[in-house]
Amino acid sequence: MVKRAVLVGCNYPGTGYDLFGCVNDVTNMRKVLTDIYGFDKRNVLFMVDTDPTSIRPTGGNIAKVLEDAIKASKAGDILYFHFSGHGGQIPPESGCREDDGADECIYPTDLNPMTDDSFRTLLSKLDPGVIFSFVSDSCHSGGLLDSAELQVGVGEKDEVGPETESTRAAVAMTSSQKTMNAKELPVSSLIEHLSEASGHEVNVGTIRVTLYELFKADASPTVKVFVKNMISPLEEGIPEEEWGKSYNEVGISALKELKKVWDEKTINNDDYFHSARTVDGPLHFSGFANTKPAGQTLPPSTAILVSACESDQTAADVQSATGAYGALSNAVEIVVRKYNGKVTNKKLVNDVRALMVQEELDQRPCLYCTDDKVNVNFVTGVKYQ
Repeated sequence: MVKRAVLVGCNYPGTGYDLFGCVNDVTNMRKVLTDIYGFDKRNVLFMVDTDPTSIRPTGGNIAKVLEDAIKASKAGDILYFHFSGHGGQIPPESGCREDDGADECIYPTDLNPMTDDSFRTLLSKLDPGVIFSFVSDSCHSGGLLDSAELQVGVGEKDEVGPETESTRAAVAMTSSQKTMNAKELPVSSLIEHLSEASGHEVNVGTIRVTLYELFKADASPTVKVFVKNMISPLEEGIPEEEWGKSYNEVGISALKELKKVWDEKTINNDDYFHSARTVDGPLHFSGFANTKPAGQTLPPSTAILVSACESDQTAADVQSATGAYGALSNAVEIVVRKYNGKVTNKKLVNDVRALMVQEELDQRPCLYCTDDKVNVNFVTGVKYQ
């Protein structure tokens, strides 16, 4: 049995949407994995954006490192993935009435978002016998493993206990002893970053188009599917004055941005759109936000996700006299050390929720997994009688 881990901490230094405890989170988790769970340091891949000697945690690099770890893992092996950084939601942009969701994502340091499509595509190649755990210390991460069922969280209050019920507030509480930042990147900050990086104006309607422009092959499958769908009117030669029959203003703005590329004589459209046209995998190909493929679910082994908070809350990046940390990551470390690693997934999350109450934090972490994973040991997957 081989134990592997991919640890990603993004502080986004000097960006204006900086966080302060994310690198500390994965530094501490590396020590937990090696000291308590017996991971070999050589099998713990460490990606942070504050150390130039580290592999830079871009969207493309994280996907590649995870893909390599997934390919190397065999039945009986353990694979642990920990992300600490910003999360967010990207609004719908196809311009179709039915497209009324939002894509939940985590943001690597280059803001090349990773969505549920990213993880579904990656994990579809994981051996079902691998014990996989994913801790996401970010906002809006509950839907990233879409075959996993909510086991602790909203709707499970009798199981959780009244002391850890959510108060449904949308922001973390503050106190005189601590400064707290929300680990949620607003759409406005994403738009500002994309406008600066691309050199042209970006708005809701051109977010995914610009993400594709900047990242091409490294863009998430979600972005590629969107672009693949939106270039159809251009491929079919539908005149611009007829776009309003099928698209609203948001969709038309996406089409107009794509048409600039389509008509640019210095750009080879076959090369430019190759990654979008050839995207494949367990995906829904409508191009709508937050859509799941029918009949495509992940193997049960891939369905252990600990998310930092419930869907209408934000996760906290805490600065205190003792240092900076992500509230979820810090609580996970405390609980794991308390039990010397021998704690079930359910017990871990319940205890973490109780710690949030003690810390006066109004965020309630959740557990997503299949029924058979609720009472197995965190990380190791050992079953208790």
